[in-house]
Amino acid sequence: MEVDSLKKYIIDNDLIIEILEKLGCHHVRDKGDYISAANPDGDNPSAITVYKNENLTTKNYTRNILRDDIYSSDLITLVEFFEKCNFFEALKKISGWIDLDFYHDFEKELPESIKITKMILEMQRGIESTENDRPLKPISEKILNYYPKRVNDMFLKDGIDYNTQNLFEIGYCDRSNRIAIPIRDEIGTLIGIKGRLFQKLISENEMKYIYLEPCSRSKILYGIYLTLPYIKEKKICYVTESEKAVQQLWSMGYKNSCGIGGKNISKEQINKLTRLCVEIVFLFDKDVSKNELEEIADRFVENQKVYAVIDANDILGEKESPTDNKEKFELLIKNNLFRIR
Repeated sequence: MEVDSLKKYIIDNDLIIEILEKLGCHHVRDKGDYISAANPDGDNPSAITVYKNENLTTKNYTRNILRDDIYSSDLITLVEFFEKCNFFEALKKISGWIDLDFYHDFEKELPESIKITKMILEMQRGIESTENDRPLKPISEKILNYYPKRVNDMFLKDGIDYNTQNLFEIGYCDRSNRIAIPIRDEIGTLIGIKGRLFQKLISENEMKYIYLEPCSRSKILYGIYLTLPYIKEKKICYVTESEKAVQQLWSMGYKNSCGIGGKNISKEQINKLTRLCVEIVFLFDKDVSKNELEEIADRFVENQKVYAVIDANDILGEKESPTDNKEKFELLIKNNLFRIR
């Protein structure tokens, strides 16, 4: 579920009142530019104000609904507070309350001219605009029968133990000779499968990774459905390029991470990372420069703390990832962690 698109849908269809009532609020009143309401368990009829702006900015004058001061509170924050749920669960609850498919394609009915303009603007901003940006769509769990669970020694040698491989449902595709990596979104729904060629040496005409079942990698934070409790506990989220790096960190005992599926990060992923209300630490490969990392950090809101591991001491080999070796990872975190926002 895309946050900005959901908010626009709520505004365009006058659904603020319906959501507040589903939440249990009472004395809900339309005041023109905003909606006022009482808390579900309160008696002050004007305790809540939800403004009809693009952010759905929400004030609760009798409760501290914000978990952090990183972002301004909105209607989703209010749902999180009273439903005692996380951001991703709140999105699902809201979409259910307004009879909207959680995987609704908001762009399906857009005129082609607007779609083209949007694509051009994203390209100008350096944001990927490919099949990876297609709307999220769940796929049947039965598809996993074609990619049965199968641990492998290649991943084991790369630092992913068998238990971790089982937890992340690592399988095998005998038709393409690829290790199958199921991709689940933040609420655990299967949305795709990525395949890694099952051989150590890759020739120039072979693709190391392909999507066996296509998915929108730029819409999700890989692994969050498993790692979120640990991210909240540590108040730090290690952000990796690959799904494999998340599994490596888990095997090391660092369970507070997520993957963005590449070097480029989308606006949607930035929004979701911000809503975690924790410190963000980028663990990108050595070929990503400090300037590139700073450009990414600048796209976050002002109060968000963003760090990055920058291998200033040449600890890593030329093609080595920060998560390939536990000893080197811990050395990098200790001596080569820089705040970039």
